[in-house]
Amino acid sequence: MTLLIHSPRPMSRSPLKTRSRPIKTAKNQKRWFGLGLMAAVMVFSLFLQGTQAEWFSSDLKVWVLDVGQGDAIFIQTPEGEQILVDSGNPGTVLAKLGQVMPPWDRTIDKVIVTHPHADHEGGLPEILRRYQVTTIYETGVLGYDDMQYQVTELAAEQGTEIILSSNGVLPSSSPRWGRVGLHPPKSGEGGESAQLELRIIAPDSNLHNKKIDNLNSASIVLLLTYGDTSILLTGDATNEEESDFLSDLSEPIDILKVAHHGSVTSTSQKFLEIAAPRFAIFSVGADNDYGHPHPVTLERLYSRDIEIFRTDLDGDVLITSDGGEPVVESRPLPF
Repeated sequence: MTLLIHSPRPMSRSPLKTRSRPIKTAKNQKRWFGLGLMAAVMVFSLFLQGTQAEWFSSDLKVWVLDVGQGDAIFIQTPEGEQILVDSGNPGTVLAKLGQVMPPWDRTIDKVIVTHPHADHEGGLPEILRRYQVTTIYETGVLGYDDMQYQVTELAAEQGTEIILSSNGVLPSSSPRWGRVGLHPPKSGEGGESAQLELRIIAPDSNLHNKKIDNLNSASIVLLLTYGDTSILLTGDATNEEESDFLSDLSEPIDILKVAHHGSVTSTSQKFLEIAAPRFAIFSVGADNDYGHPHPVTLERLYSRDIEIFRTDLDGDVLITSDGGEPVVESRPLPF
């Protein structure tokens, strides 16, 4: 007898829908890596073409950086020396420095603290943590918080010299171009270079370890000249302090960094009559709580047909000079 064994048919299933994907091989990965590297090199080359002239220029460049309600002014001399006048509030200046300095550069030759208020000195501790600062200039007047102690400790850790300011011309550092193997072209007729001078013209008294009621009135005031270009950097100087240094202005200046963000307690009519600037720059925060710049201060400048730049409206402001006529322009940095 024959037994027939019936095997049931398996149920049919719909074929799975799959999406074909290219197989990543080592060869493909190398190819894409090579293309990505080439693209990165091209982008970086274009970036260098746009910025190399800024970094290695033989012109004087002065950036009034947009750091909100505060001051931070970066100076690059034709010899490549880098100077920072004030450092804004904490957390405002590092990103700006990273855009106006070469990305590999971690040295600042001089930092000048006009006076120990947070909107002028607040960024210095973070600068000292990231950059090697050769020299700090300050008055030594006592501030209202522990910011000075932080700066002193950090400066000691990295070997930064702190010099108590006195009136006179600041010494220049050795040319930076020699240290990085570059030599900028000479400027001026016949190939000679225009002479640059950075002079402290106020305060004229010894303030070391002294307490004063109004720190603004003890601001370091700087007169920067390069050939026929003159720039006055006034910190938060008051009307009284402005009167004290007017005798140091032997002729009209080209550019004024307006004192105390445009407060009515600075930039008097008498001061403007003697200084007679052609350009005025306000370093001021948008919609600040102090009403800066004050309408009275603005009217004093407008009445004299002085061209005005404001960091709250124009962003970062760049001054460029080859020793002749300076150029002042709004040049907002990306961030």
